[in-house]
Amino acid sequence: MVKLPVEFLKKHFMDHKIDDELVIKGPEYGEDAAVIRLGDNNLVIHLDPISTGIENIGWLSIHIPANDIAVTGAEPRWALPSVQVPEDMPDSDISNILDDISEASSKLGVSLIGGHTEKLEFIDRPLITTTMIGLTNKPIFTSDSKPGDLIVQVGAAGIEGTWILVSDYAKELVDRGVSQEIIKEVGGWRQDISVVKDALTFDQIATSMHDVTEGGLLQGLYEMARASGNRFVIDKKPIVRKETVRICNLLKIEPLALISSGCLIATVPPDEELPMGKAIGRVEEGDGETLFRDEIVEENTDDELFKAINKLVN
Repeated sequence: MVKLPVEFLKKHFMDHKIDDELVIKGPEYGEDAAVIRLGDNNLVIHLDPISTGIENIGWLSIHIPANDIAVTGAEPRWALPSVQVPEDMPDSDISNILDDISEASSKLGVSLIGGHTEKLEFIDRPLITTTMIGLTNKPIFTSDSKPGDLIVQVGAAGIEGTWILVSDYAKELVDRGVSQEIIKEVGGWRQDISVVKDALTFDQIATSMHDVTEGGLLQGLYEMARASGNRFVIDKKPIVRKETVRICNLLKIEPLALISSGCLIATVPPDEELPMGKAIGRVEEGDGETLFRDEIVEENTDDELFKAINKLVN
């Protein structure tokens, strides 16, 4: 999984003018969802493909796009998953995927209002792309941080990537020295990849929010700084669980660059009381750069998860 570089996307997609006065937010770098005016309200729409995770792909296919809706200040309400599975996939495995989609939707209060299913002979693993929709009367954008804001991290970096590795490659990890205690602990992180509740707690005080996904915490910070044009200075140690550190050290990958659904970044005025989370830095006037450990963070289009999987299977 490699993201296309931002300049490539701007040339072919983001710089195209939208001649529709109802579109409040179209495709912009770092933004989590499109926003369309709907009377006195705003329709928030996001589409997300799940190309990682096999064992829990149904669960991920609802929670991941729901996170992107919630960080705009909207409650996820409707979903349309497109489910594609290998032609020879057993019906019992397909049923497990669909049951996970149903369970995850129910947990979030999301209605499944449509979608698509098909078997394909030329794929060897399931693929799901979900369109998620919500409503808000006050959208929050990735680009709206203000100089002086605190940068707040809620949830640990690398949760999603660690959970996927343990869910899909437990035997390979154990063979390389990961303890059964860690496998059991991480296997229970199923509920931790959602930031919906946290984001809807911050929506009244945050100037901006962002769901940390591909490229991990560092890429999420990079995207927020780039989108706002402000400088992000990270001067406190980010939150990372010890199990993630253990597995990442073993595989020689960077936990702060590992896919991280379950981790929320919010920028908050300094006089606001934080309901949860930890301030890890501050927003300054600047040039859209992110400083971490006094070094400039570069765009990372290659998530550490695939590096880890390649090491485990080869």
